[in-house]
Amino acid sequence: MPLALSTGHEVGLGVTALVFIVFALASSLLLPRFRPDYPGRGLPAFIVISFVFFFGMLTAVENFGGESKHGEAAAAESTTTAETTTQATTTTAAATTTAPTTTAKPVATKVQVSETEFKITTGLTSFKAGQITFVAKNDGKIPHDLAVKETGDKTKEIPPGGTAELKVNLKAGKYELYCTIPGHEAAGMKLTITVS
Repeated sequence: MPLALSTGHEVGLGVTALVFIVFALASSLLLPRFRPDYPGRGLPAFIVISFVFFFGMLTAVENFGGESKHGEAAAAESTTTAETTTQATTTTAAATTTAPTTTAKPVATKVQVSETEFKITTGLTSFKAGQITFVAKNDGKIPHDLAVKETGDKTKEIPPGGTAELKVNLKAGKYELYCTIPGHEAAGMKLTITVS
């Protein structure tokens, strides 16, 4: 987990932990050796200081251990449908008529995917069957990749800040997107999508 934190967060968390540990060790090992009645009459102050350190540590974990919201911008999905219009000519004995007809090409879907430690997000999780292009952006601090478990297709390893495309043809069903880097899927880097 420390690999997923920025240097500033690692330092802040480390300093807070060090202060908490020094206080705990000093109050349990050093001070009783020099003052056998420790904390004695200072028990209320000791309890207050202990709670301050404890809640300070919880606050530090909340602030320094959390993921920044900067990399979690929801990815949008864009779907493009190309339509072509053709002219059909019908000839009968009495008259000639021209009527427009519309033919739709297969739907090509492009999906923006954001990968962070340790989460995969997309704008939507339901898609139409056909060719889907996942544009994976690594918004995290460590390398990731993107794979479709049921098909075995995957991207190359994506460095932090990098992007990669994964083109797949999916039939109707449920599919799992995940990161194949060891430990990442188990840490939560997976997302179930539905294709209909």
